[in-house]
Amino acid sequence: DRTPVRYVPFRCRSGTVSVSITFRCDGFAHCPDRSDEEGCVAASLLEGPPAAITVRVGEWMNLTCRGAGVPAPTVRWRMNGNELLDPVCDWVTELDGTGKLSCRMRLIDAGNYSCHLFHPLGQVDVRPVAVVSVRGNPCPEGEFMAGDGSGRRCMKCFCSGVSRLCQKADIYRWNYTMTMNDWKMGFAAWDGQGAVEVVRHLGNFASNRSLYYSLPYRFIEYQVKSYGGYLQFPRQSGHIPEIVLMGYNRTLVYRSKASDQLSNGTVKIQLQESNFMLQNGTAIDRVEFLTVLAYIDRFLIRIHPTNGRYEPSAQSIVMDSASDYQRGIGKADFVEVCRCPAGFRSTSCERCDFGYNRAFVGPPMGLCMPWEWHRKRYVPTSTTPRTYHYVKRRTSDQEGNELLKTYL
Repeated sequence: DRTPVRYVPFRCRSGTVSVSITFRCDGFAHCPDRSDEEGCVAASLLEGPPAAITVRVGEWMNLTCRGAGVPAPTVRWRMNGNELLDPVCDWVTELDGTGKLSCRMRLIDAGNYSCHLFHPLGQVDVRPVAVVSVRGNPCPEGEFMAGDGSGRRCMKCFCSGVSRLCQKADIYRWNYTMTMNDWKMGFAAWDGQGAVEVVRHLGNFASNRSLYYSLPYRFIEYQVKSYGGYLQFPRQSGHIPEIVLMGYNRTLVYRSKASDQLSNGTVKIQLQESNFMLQNGTAIDRVEFLTVLAYIDRFLIRIHPTNGRYEPSAQSIVMDSASDYQRGIGKADFVEVCRCPAGFRSTSCERCDFGYNRAFVGPPMGLCMPWEWHRKRYVPTSTTPRTYHYVKRRTSDQEGNELLKTYL
């Protein structure tokens, strides 16, 4: 609660001692005369939120929940059964047991809001909940309006396949920049079929073999926010650029276009599905492309030998991404932000929350399941059990299967 009452005093009947109001009716006598444990009354509902409410994007949603009891109950709010921790909402609990919730609504804030009365003698879950629908999305359900003012269009929510509530992210473009001969740049050999081989010494590498720049951590792993941005790197004269993205057991290659060749000696490629294809030449859709961007294992760019030897370029590679801070290069017009279910986080739910790990079942990227579910399902019974201190409750196989059914 953002208005804690832990320092509000309760004066004992004797009048000589005061204790915190949070000690009232907690089952332990803190007053010498035990008056803090007398006259306790369980919580009851006096006023709950409405059964349904409709607001528009950008408007304030105000809900009130009032309970009675001795001491007065604390009011907490949940959305779709999960604790409400969203920064766009603010809530307060008055000393008389009245709780108020105020949220400036976004499209992804539609859902079931419920208030809960917390009291030392027991919790009261208020029913009915407030079913909130948010209007203002010109696109069909499961889509959002993307693009800038000149080319706006509806795009399907990606959300890693675990949610259908998304909207355009209010974030700004920025970019990663690195010279191609930077000490952090890696190199790799790949024949187009087998595994990627790390190359540590270019001087011993034969010029008749294919060599690639292997971009470091800054350009790989979680790159969903790069969608719709641009990749720029120096062009090698007379050669078509070859780019390879590997992730989630998929290999994508760049589909060369004449429009991507710039006169200043650099290649500028927009990171969208129309510019890439599968290794066998099959076209891909947005979901397939974002699945690879969600976690890139390998990001390779072909190097061509000069005068019979491989020499990395001294020019820079630039790759767009996005963040909350404005750096003067415009908005990220094609990046979504999703309302993620429990266990998922980041803009497109592509990362697992703390205490969860990925199980490759269900959607192409799998599901984020609690650690305890993983241990019960995969660790042999002969293994010494390990207790994870950050898991608050045990999740049995049955509960894990129920979570799986929910996401599917």
